[in-house]
Amino acid sequence: MGLPYDMGNAGDLLKHGVLAEFVRWRCERGASFRFIDLFGGEPWERVNPEVANRVRALPEDVALRMAQIEIEKDPCRYYGSGRLVKNIAKQVGEGDVCVLTDDRCKEKRTRLKEAGLTLLRESEEFSISDADDYDAYKAFEKIIPQLGENDRKNDLVLIDPFDDFLNPNKGEHYKEVIPQIKETIEQGAAVILFALNKNPCEPDGRKFEALLRKHLPRTWRWRATMPPLRYVGLRGESNYHAEVVLAARALETDPDAVELKKRLEKLEEHLAILPAQLLKPQAVCKMK
Repeated sequence: MGLPYDMGNAGDLLKHGVLAEFVRWRCERGASFRFIDLFGGEPWERVNPEVANRVRALPEDVALRMAQIEIEKDPCRYYGSGRLVKNIAKQVGEGDVCVLTDDRCKEKRTRLKEAGLTLLRESEEFSISDADDYDAYKAFEKIIPQLGENDRKNDLVLIDPFDDFLNPNKGEHYKEVIPQIKETIEQGAAVILFALNKNPCEPDGRKFEALLRKHLPRTWRWRATMPPLRYVGLRGESNYHAEVVLAARALETDPDAVELKKRLEKLEEHLAILPAQLLKPQAVCKMK
């Protein structure tokens, strides 16, 4: 079973760009941490020329560009979150990153393992069910008390569902997950949340906003959004507002976080001027 969207679409570039900058920042400071990707998906995908052109247009010192190490090849690959993290950690050459992932789909799990990634269910790092009915939301709830154990502090958790997070017909998961993110941060971990929002002005969009304000102080989070873009053959960027929330106490307490925030602002600027007629300067905007 393939993905219901094309890897490397505009939302992916925003999500993976934030992830790559945060991991680079952590690695440059020699951090030892676990990266936990609960919604594994595909480790990589061959991309169409539009995606390749967008990534190639980024400056070489942008972490996302650094991590997509095969984007110049023909045919080229676009790497998903787990491989992207491994790539950026190797490029920096500092720190110690353990990448853990999983997926409900057996075929995807096989491809994740073939790409050199470790499955959560087979890891000694965490204790979760190894049943084939793996549920990423339940796995998140189960690992929270285990974060920050042993010698690995400052864990990083990626919450990256497709379209069910804010869908009232699919469980309204955000109502449980946002308070759990707060608990995760209080354990010393960081969270990157990627959410697809049909309409931020609809009731569930407003409730999502209210929960963020209630549970995650502004000083703990950095947030950006990509509105729906005109369809040019890439699935996943035309029907949703793609939102990324980076939540970590380090954003408030670590003096070096100033440099990270500058890099994230530069990332926004670069994504807003990519050489594609559909990406206009106002496409990426920081949420106040």
